Amino acid sequence: MSKRMTHQEICEEWEAVSRAQNVNHQRGIKAAITQCRQFLTAIHQQADVEQARYRYLAQRLCDHFWSHNIAHRTDQTPGYPGHFGCRVRLRRRKLELSWYYNRFVQKKSGEGRSVFSEYIRKEGRFRYHKPAFTRAQDWEKPLIMETEDGFEMLRRLNANQAELCRIVRKSERLLKDLEEHLGGLKEAASGSASPSSEEG
Repeated sequence: MSKRMTHQEICEEWEAVSRAQNVNHQRGIKAAITQCRQFLTAIHQQADVEQARYRYLAQRLCDHFWSHNIAHRTDQTPGYPGHFGCRVRLRRRKLELSWYYNRFVQKKSGEGRSVFSEYIRKEGRFRYHKPAFTRAQDWEKPLIMETEDGFEMLRRLNANQAELCRIVRKSERLLKDLEEHLGGLKEAASGSASPSSEEG
């Protein structure tokens, strides 16, 4: 059983074969293009996995916020109840880390309250501006900022990942053009010397 080649050995192999004369370079071109395409496909697949990991990390921030919110649901907390909430969603490769404001209205029956949520629009590119949280209770404000700091980092990471996917799509189109270009090259007439053999 042959051992798997290391990353460095693969690089050295492509370097060595690029100058070799006793190689079927048509097969080499086909192998190189195929592996280039596999590389781009792998990036796409790993980008989906990476975004799922971002969603997981965002949920941890969200859960941390809610654990404090629940802990303050007591008459001993000045400014109870908290009105702000956050939510994490991943839909169609779009990661949403959003905030909303809750209003509590007494039910007509007198038993309990109904909750009406108002989505807060994100004005900044990577984070909500502070004025969005002016109605927060004193105990909520530092917790919201702490959570939003983490959300901002994840939004930036997600934006970088989205940019990477855009570059991959451009590379896929370029690779297709390159494959067609290489396929259209005509072989030199037999007997003519190649530049590499003249250099040698």
